[in-house]
Amino acid sequence: MKQTNSSIAQTYFEICCTLPLETEELWSWFCFEKGALGVETMTESPTELTLRIFFEHEPAGGAQKLVDDFCCETATEAKINITEEANRPVENWQANWREHFRPVKVGQSLIILPAWETGFELDGRHPVWIDPGQGFGTGHHLSTALALEMLEQYLLNTDTLPESMLDIGIGSGILAIAACRLGIQKVRGVDLESEAVAEVERNSELNGLTGRIKAVVGQPSALIKPAPLVISNMLLRELQDVRFELLRLTSPGGTLICSGLLGEQADELSSSITQLGFEYCSTLERENWRAVQFKRLEKKS
Repeated sequence: MKQTNSSIAQTYFEICCTLPLETEELWSWFCFEKGALGVETMTESPTELTLRIFFEHEPAGGAQKLVDDFCCETATEAKINITEEANRPVENWQANWREHFRPVKVGQSLIILPAWETGFELDGRHPVWIDPGQGFGTGHHLSTALALEMLEQYLLNTDTLPESMLDIGIGSGILAIAACRLGIQKVRGVDLESEAVAEVERNSELNGLTGRIKAVVGQPSALIKPAPLVISNMLLRELQDVRFELLRLTSPGGTLICSGLLGEQADELSSSITQLGFEYCSTLERENWRAVQFKRLEKKS
């Protein structure tokens, strides 16, 4: 999923808030829509939780304006209490990740590990080491986990393993690395942020995959050659904006996997994607987050 980064930024903006448990998904989605870099759960009880939300810059009007806009735009009366808001030194980012980023098993065969984790028992799983920096993609967010699971299911069950994959909004490179672990020979990706592309290079080297994964800065139009497998973990608005590029970049008969969708957004995306010449295949869902798989129809002779 594309995240907003700045290689020259000295600070980032952090909001801490408490809210009802049932409001978490909608509030997290809203914050990502408004430019959040990431959302971290700090504490959780049966009825409420405390979140820490990261932004590159302070949202216009501050944290309370963000809450007011949320209640207005989503027509909800949920109580969100801002407990703290402040600019933090960028150096704190890595410290936060090191404190909270723990190994996570995904699907049947993958395990996501922080770069500094050593001596962890793999239990026969394929390791994906990630040094996330300020990029999004550690496997902990459900949109990333669902993208990984759907990718794994497809690659473990396909009769013919695709030789290559395209990753639209490559982020930390986690999906590309997992694809290579599962047998894809090469992955090409694109991201709007230069720092994300730099992180892809670092994580590829960390996993011994230098040369098999390459990313460029820019829009999907920067990718020229279609592939038999395309994956994109982005928000609905972003997926809709690049849907014609997704069509162009998916080879006839190829597979498209989209994640980052909440609730009925999956139906909205499916409607627009199938109108372009894709066939709906399947959906994975967890806690109202969804990933959807499509097949591009063969060209008629």
